[in-house]
Amino acid sequence: MHITVIIILTYIACCLRVGAAPWKFFQLNARYFSKDQGIFSKLFIDALIPDRWRLFQVPDDAMVCPERYPVFLKPEWGQNAHGIHRADNFQELQKIRQSIQKLDGEQKYILQEGAPGAREFEIFSIDVSKHDGQHDVVTVTEAVNDTEVFPINSKYNSNTRYVDITDRFSNSDISLLAQYLDNVGQFAISRMSVRADSLEELIAGKFHVIEVNLFLPMPINLLDDSFSWSMRLKFIGRAMMSLALATKAIKPVDKSPAIFTRMMLYGRRKNTSMRSLNKLASARRTFL
Repeated sequence: MHITVIIILTYIACCLRVGAAPWKFFQLNARYFSKDQGIFSKLFIDALIPDRWRLFQVPDDAMVCPERYPVFLKPEWGQNAHGIHRADNFQELQKIRQSIQKLDGEQKYILQEGAPGAREFEIFSIDVSKHDGQHDVVTVTEAVNDTEVFPINSKYNSNTRYVDITDRFSNSDISLLAQYLDNVGQFAISRMSVRADSLEELIAGKFHVIEVNLFLPMPINLLDDSFSWSMRLKFIGRAMMSLALATKAIKPVDKSPAIFTRMMLYGRRKNTSMRSLNKLASARRTFL
């Protein structure tokens, strides 16, 4: 909680310093906001991922029967792994579906296949300019979980710890990882979760994308217990200055979407349509 408050206050201070409006933060990735759904839709963002990195996922209608397990049921919108469930067989999947229907009948869920790869990595990026060919901030953090085989990693999982491994990569490696992000989308700020078997495989682009977070992507390297507070504060200062400059660079539009308000209200509307999501997924049901 303290880190979050420090990040927010530092960002506001940096915005004031460079003459940016901090309330425009939610417009940084506005071009990827799904206006029909009122969220940064996981399925719409998934459609941006190149086939070689993409996991199969579809809107769950409680009728799909996977051929392979584990699978994950994920809310169409959620943060910090909230509401994600893993099923290791069909019986577990059905129990989870029944539980979800009872507790959260209005929320829309997607079914995602389990990602291959022995290790999970979080690639965080801030990109001030989309035209200079480089990202201003890139970190790579490994989610280490020695207890669970197919974990749902998050800061709330007591078996998960985060280790910043950015210094294990050369400058050219970091540039290559930034290019991989650009192959997904031109994001001002993002955190992409991937699984790969090794660092070498990650650098070679042999990974699968679990999720791309565009709404409030925390620089999760700050959760590394080996970081001193001076290291955290130094990184926060540098990163938030880059984010403030990215905010200042936002091109004005006639009418900005009310992203924050609509994201907060998502799930409270009773008649959210899934027709556009079903169209997206209909061509990719060959996995199931």
